[in-house]
Amino acid sequence: MLGKIRLIGKVMLVLSGVCFLLSMGVGSFAKETKGLVIYLSPNQFDEFQTTASMFIRKYVEDAGYEYKEMVAGNEDVVLQLSQLENAIVLNPVGIIIAACDASAIVVGIEKARGKGIPVIVFDRTIKETEVDFSSVAGCKRIGILAAGEIARLLKEKYGEVKGTVLSIMGDPGDMYTVLIEEGFQETMAKYPNVEITTKIAYGWEASKAADITDDWLVAHPDTDLLFPHAEHMAAAITSVLETRGYKKGQIIHVSTAGMPMGLDLVREGWLQATVEQPLTAQAKGVAMFLDDVISKKKIETGKYTVMGFESELVMQPYGPELRIPGSVITLENVDDPKFWGNQVGK
Repeated sequence: MLGKIRLIGKVMLVLSGVCFLLSMGVGSFAKETKGLVIYLSPNQFDEFQTTASMFIRKYVEDAGYEYKEMVAGNEDVVLQLSQLENAIVLNPVGIIIAACDASAIVVGIEKARGKGIPVIVFDRTIKETEVDFSSVAGCKRIGILAAGEIARLLKEKYGEVKGTVLSIMGDPGDMYTVLIEEGFQETMAKYPNVEITTKIAYGWEASKAADITDDWLVAHPDTDLLFPHAEHMAAAITSVLETRGYKKGQIIHVSTAGMPMGLDLVREGWLQATVEQPLTAQAKGVAMFLDDVISKKKIETGKYTVMGFESELVMQPYGPELRIPGSVITLENVDDPKFWGNQVGK
């Protein structure tokens, strides 16, 4: 009986110790952080977004912050608006957003900033309200680079820049595709013998891009070039070309992003070129300025080097914007280890 009493006493002592530790807070034994940063991701259905999440987490945590992520399903605008409301309630020290819709998210951004929470834009430019910082790829420049490569490929085929081109945008609520198309159209305007038709794959859905291409090729089987604005759409389009009996390169195929699947399409000959969106550098760019943004320090404009990329920080009407350039990828340089698509998915 005495042994049982002693055992019960020991158990009670241990429980008392646990209760004391809990009263002190578990966080007392956890790694101290500078505060909570929340990332609102638009989707996790393509390699760009899954890799973006991985590197944003890494660089935010390396900078000393606690990290939390909310994913808006499959580009669900309403869900992302609700998630932004929930993020505001958590009172983080900062919110990073890759917006499903750059216009729809404005009210939520203004509410967050009204409560003193800095808002950082990742990848998808938001122009309709002020934000605290943007780290983007220079999307218009990607369109310009793509146009230059497209002009080169058409000249290689015909001896002059001419032909028929189908450009397939992603969702027009995403400024990434809007700015790519803008840069592409402005550059191609100098080539009057190139006929360009633009279609939209709403929601960035690969199946929609495939259907657009399939219908287009019924009416225009001799199309010279296809330009889907992301490689997950290019992969679906490749299946259409194979099904219809086209050979590799019979229709020139150019895209953007630099995903592992895109680099494989270049190696296989189904893509003649793609323009990399420098994902890892964009994520690193967020972390480089995170302390200054959160502490509301003035961010100096000018030239910066981000992971080897010569970049520029400019002041826009909507706030400071870090622009990181992309690179054209072809069969000649596709295996270069600097491309983020060669750093993941292996």
